Amino acid sequence: MNDEAIYADSCPLCLRPLRPEFGRSRESGQQDGPARVWFAGYRCDSCEATRPQQFWDAMSARYEN
Repeated sequence: MNDEAIYADSCPLCLRPLRPEFGRSRESGQQDGPARVWFAGYRCDSCEATRPQQFWDAMSARYEN
């Protein structure tokens, strides 16, 4: 398994690479297979911490079209 981070497009505000975030369901003793994993969205840690509203506005404008 590769433990390196996977990056996609750059952040619209600071031009750093965006980090994909994945959601994961918890495993239970009744499941035969692995836990469910899904794509939750892209994140930029520096912009979300310093200017969250501008970041969310820029990301929503990017994916509206």
